[in-house]
Amino acid sequence: MNLEHAPTPGCAHCRHFDAVERELESKLRNLNSLSSAYGSVRARDGLCHHHDRYVAASSICAAYGARAALQPA
Repeated sequence: MNLEHAPTPGCAHCRHFDAVERELESKLRNLNSLSSAYGSVRARDGLCHHHDRYVAASSICAAYGARAALQPA
């Protein structure tokens, strides 16, 4: 593994983190009454499935777990 290209440990790279807009809008049902999960104000923030809360992509905690590397098809 090339450490120069390894992701920084943080929510954005954690296996518990989900920032897919469709998922955010389905899990936070009233979000679209205020704005949209597709808005730029949200940045890259998303849901932590471990803590069951909305978190900043730059956050980090002791439950961090790197995502599995995608295997080439």
